[in-house]
Order: sequence, then C-alpha cells, then structure tokens
Amino acid sequence: MRYLLMYIAFLNLLDALLTMYGLHYDYITESNPLMNHLYLTTPWLFLLVKVLLSLLLLLILSYLNPTKKASTMLKSVALVAAASYTFTCLLHGYWMVELI
Repeated sequence: MRYLLMYIAFLNLLDALLTMYGLHYDYITESNPLMNHLYLTTPWLFLLVKVLLSLLLLLILSYLNPTKKASTMLKSVALVAAASYTFTCLLHGYWMVELI
C-alpha cells in the first residue's frame, strides 16, 4: 500500500509537469474544470496545488501504520487513482511523441 501511495504522489507531480508544458505551448487542454481555472488564474497556483496534493498524500502515508492492514475503501480509491494517473501520464506521453 505504501508503494502505491508513493506511486500516486509521483504520478501526480509528473502529471503536473507534463500538463504545464502542454498547456503552456497549447498542445493540450486541461479537462478538469477546477485545475483549468487554477491554471488560467496563474500557472504557479496550478503547480502549487498539485505539489500540495502530493505532499498531503505523503503526509497521510506517514500516518499509516505499516503493520496494520489498509481498509478496502482506501485500497479501492488508491487503485482507481493509480490507474487514472497511469492512463493520464501515458496519454501525455503519447501526445509528446506525436509532437516530435
């Protein structure tokens, strides 16, 4: 479970960087309305929120008891988040390859 949460935090940061790059050069559009609003307000606010979300996830991770089994709900949410971020990062990678 710990590795899965670290993986999500890493992918969140990777998604932030790839999204900022793609938005800056008008290669992509942000489909999340909240994140799009943050980016349009200022890209630094967008990046700050993404970094804070990853830090929050790592903070939660530090409070998890490694000897105690994680709840089914937490596992389910983490797996959906990991799958979503993996797909999103693969999509970003595809767009980058198409641009080259």
